[in-house]
Amino acid sequence: MSELRQRKGEVSAEVLDEKDREIARLRAALEAQSAKETKEPKEETKKKDNVPIDDVRTKQMIDEISQALKKTAPNQVKGLSNEAKVFKDKLAADPFNMELIFQLGMAYGQDQQWDKCLNVMLRGWKRVGEFQDPGVRFEFLCLLTTASQKEKKHRQAYAILQDIVEPDDEELRSNFELLRCQVYCDNGDMQKGLKSLNKAIEGADFDKAAALWANCLDPLKKCGAYDISKSNMLDLATSQEDKDKLEAMEKLAALRDEYYASHLDPVTPPSKKYAMYIGIGVLVVVGLYLLYLLESMSLSKLKVKG
Repeated sequence: MSELRQRKGEVSAEVLDEKDREIARLRAALEAQSAKETKEPKEETKKKDNVPIDDVRTKQMIDEISQALKKTAPNQVKGLSNEAKVFKDKLAADPFNMELIFQLGMAYGQDQQWDKCLNVMLRGWKRVGEFQDPGVRFEFLCLLTTASQKEKKHRQAYAILQDIVEPDDEELRSNFELLRCQVYCDNGDMQKGLKSLNKAIEGADFDKAAALWANCLDPLKKCGAYDISKSNMLDLATSQEDKDKLEAMEKLAALRDEYYASHLDPVTPPSKKYAMYIGIGVLVVVGLYLLYLLESMSLSKLKVKG
């Protein structure tokens, strides 16, 4: 058990450290660009190597956001990572070992191989009570719920969700409510979905609340709760800037989902991928780091990823 907890901590710390560095870099780039534009009047004739300065900045931002998206895009690797292979071999020698089931599931989740993660962790669903630590039980079931969601097995995710005991930690509870919102909405329960979303964003500043909302857009639309949820978010906005930011995040969420879908679909035509990059270029001047920040608040914040 101690080995399991140590490994979870190490994986979570590595993921968070990497993402925190990337988030800081993106934020710094955006702030530097904003400060420079404030101090320097725009000169359309100003060029660098015969390329307009605005075009140079836009290309740089597109490259940075593209890299941020790539870091969180679904993994296309079909084989096993070294870590997954190690735990798979150990589990083959001890097939009923719950710690190894969890470790292999986390390795598959780290690799974004959700079908394999789901298959192996389902073996431990009804045995999760064997873990003495309630935190480990929580993490195991959250990962299993997430894998079910990723594989579009929403009824199964709903059933697993009923076995999860709400955590005491405020940040974990917020992200757990976000997971609840997605599961409830994907199962057509608009009332519970909206209630969980309200709990998830309660006490959060507008930027974080908007980012959490943006991560639930598809499920909210699926159950017919989109209009109500957006109206509630607009009520939280205290300025036109907040409203503009909300619109931008909604567009970015759609762009991100399309980008991810293109990585899962090997026949996506090059012209469509090019159009997506053009879309990124149109939106680069908005707070783009917020959606990337949202990724670090998802499974890794539940301490199961990744």
